[in-house]
Amino acid sequence: MDELQNKTVLSIQDLSISFGGIKAVDHLSFDVDEGEIFGLIGPNGAGKTTVFNCITQFYKPNHGSIRFKSKQGKTIELTTHKVHEVIGYGLVRTFQNVELIKELSILDNVLIGGHIDFKTSFIGQAFNTKKSKAEEALYRQEAIEILTFLGIADRKDWLVYGQPYGILKKIELARSLMCKPKLIILDEPAAGLNDLETLDFAKVIRQIRQRYNCSILLVEHDMRLVMDVCDRICAINFGKFLAVGTPGQIQKSPTVQAAYLGTENPA
Repeated sequence: MDELQNKTVLSIQDLSISFGGIKAVDHLSFDVDEGEIFGLIGPNGAGKTTVFNCITQFYKPNHGSIRFKSKQGKTIELTTHKVHEVIGYGLVRTFQNVELIKELSILDNVLIGGHIDFKTSFIGQAFNTKKSKAEEALYRQEAIEILTFLGIADRKDWLVYGQPYGILKKIELARSLMCKPKLIILDEPAAGLNDLETLDFAKVIRQIRQRYNCSILLVEHDMRLVMDVCDRICAINFGKFLAVGTPGQIQKSPTVQAAYLGTENPA
């Protein structure tokens, strides 16, 4: 398998997947560069979340290649790996519907993200050895630093249950950052947020790229957010590639306009 070029962190080539004879993704190809904020857009039912599920191996594609440059520096063909293995390579995601344990504190929810890197054995953790306590303290401090960065450290001991939706989104993001990601996949991060919360989240996305030196791939229906934060955007419709380019290029694309507005495509 060829190694990815220096600037490429994720390469999707000729990706296809069908459900009951219907093609949800149809020979789709695009690349995401290191340090890039990359958007995937399209009308409802375009196949965006299906693409995400293929990348993270929730779905196994029928055809195509998904190569990822792991945080260990190796090029991985993700389609040959299982769901639980993907996160270890530095690829993490959030969901449209926030997936948190409401009965635990905010801090404990964030700490769950760090367990994949725990060095202490299961027995050591069960008996709460000195080594286990020391490692737990390090991860706890790291989690608090992430919560501080996101502006919610004052709530660290509060239960997740009953928290405002905007806070829940940040908790899920904090848990993702605990995994030391190379690439974060955000599935509709602004869904359910008001205008002020969306503006704040856009700022957070930019800061994450800078502070944690990772790439970000997002699906989002809020075009203001997409056009504001993304370096490049790939537009799809009915699982097929429409166009890729800067926000300005995508806005001016007749093919994209036709897909969104239903106008006749002059091409």
